[in-house]
Amino acid sequence: MSIFLRLREERERLDMTQEAFGTAGGVLKRAVINYEKGERFPDVSFLAGVANAGADVLYIVTGKRGSESEGVLSEAESTLLTRWRSGSPVLRGYLQEVGQGPASGGSTVTIGGDVGQQVSGDQTVTGPMTFTVGGKTRTSGGKK
Repeated sequence: MSIFLRLREERERLDMTQEAFGTAGGVLKRAVINYEKGERFPDVSFLAGVANAGADVLYIVTGKRGSESEGVLSEAESTLLTRWRSGSPVLRGYLQEVGQGPASGGSTVTIGGDVGQQVSGDQTVTGPMTFTVGGKTRTSGGKK
């Protein structure tokens, strides 16, 4: 996809007319039409203006969304970093502990007593199961 198509895509994403987009970028509607047709390249001052209106200029120029590019933080990442910087030593320690945890979720269920079985990770049981609790037997998927 070309810069011209991405420029139009961003304008439409922002639900702006060519005239409004041009005003944001400091140019006339005709210039925006020429940009979108590929007859002219937008200049830096135009791109800065539409960036202030919410356009993802990195996407317009490179085809990569700002959040996909290295060195560009998402809103959640930026919030976390802000809290880290303004946080107490206790909060920083907590955030470090959280950061050292596993990257993907998982579950472990350990049942003690006279069972002798441990289930780790995600499990799918497709057959019936029988549980004996306190001397009474209960079967999943049926009555007993």
